[in-house]
Amino acid sequence: MKKIKLKRLTLLSLAVLFLSAASYAQKGMNIEILVDPGMTMGGKFQVPEDIVTLEGGWASLKKAFTFGLDAGASFGYNFTDYIGLSLGVMYSKQGQGFKDYTWTVGNNNLVWKRTVSLNYLKIPIQANYILFPDKNISFTVSAGFYVGFLLGYKDKNEASASDGSAFTATAKGSSYTQGYTTPDRSESETASFSKGKPYKSVDFGGLIGVGVSFKLTERLSIPIGINYQIGFIDVKNKACEYTPNNSGESQLFWQNSDSDSPNATLAYHNSSLELKIGLKLNL
Repeated sequence: MKKIKLKRLTLLSLAVLFLSAASYAQKGMNIEILVDPGMTMGGKFQVPEDIVTLEGGWASLKKAFTFGLDAGASFGYNFTDYIGLSLGVMYSKQGQGFKDYTWTVGNNNLVWKRTVSLNYLKIPIQANYILFPDKNISFTVSAGFYVGFLLGYKDKNEASASDGSAFTATAKGSSYTQGYTTPDRSESETASFSKGKPYKSVDFGGLIGVGVSFKLTERLSIPIGINYQIGFIDVKNKACEYTPNNSGESQLFWQNSDSDSPNATLAYHNSSLELKIGLKLNL
């Protein structure tokens, strides 16, 4: 009889401890205001070694440091002190800048410049695991996915020579403009796109992050961390064509008039490495 009472007392004690631990856990919603500056990276691009005759080999432009930024809000729900999910709404500035490429043709010194800017509305969804949640300083490990919707883009190439001649090609929105300048004259032409724009309207990728959170009050904290994002989709629309307004002949945007251009097959995947800075409020 005493053994039965002891077992009941033990079970009752375990139940009380379990319920106490469950009630202690900070379940519930939270919101974070985030600004994540960092470095954004994109695809490769090649230029002909002989820009005049378009003969010979091709040279890869070297990538330059390119500033990127994610900014917005994240809404989360913690199932326990340690595990939660979050859904974000972010403005994302991505792209890739390149170092100037220089070469000599005859008596001319030529310089090629290129920049790509891509702006997205990004929806990240991630799982969060929190270490030491009851301390003033806690740590978080996150992993998940994102979907990005293209808001706008700008793809610009410039080639200039020491004799004063220059060429520019800028794709932005629904138009493509090419300009030519020589010591004697200058002209430009515009083109319209068909079969979509040069960059796809949707991007999809994965993300991981680590960070530390400094508790200011029971409800308010400051999270700081590092996030890495990588796109799984080649965001170049290789089927995109443009037709100059003064011509009825359409051309592939990523191939132009040179059928041997390697840019027609090179992929472009978005990626970024960011510093996460935020303000978190437990609701």
